[in-house]
Amino acid sequence: MGNNKKDQAKHIPTKEVNNVENKKQRANREEQQKTQGDKVVKWIFGALVLLAIIYMVWSMFIV
Repeated sequence: MGNNKKDQAKHIPTKEVNNVENKKQRANREEQQKTQGDKVVKWIFGALVLLAIIYMVWSMFIV
């Protein structure tokens, strides 16, 4: 690193690099959570539908 202004202009501060990296990691994590959340919701609704079908069959045989 020289003391002239051209060398200093080329240097990117570490804080800015880390800030961009943290934003990228946060965006990746949000995307991952969104896809995992969608899977969980689908499983829950699937289980509820299955339980409803089982209850309907059970109630037909009881009556």
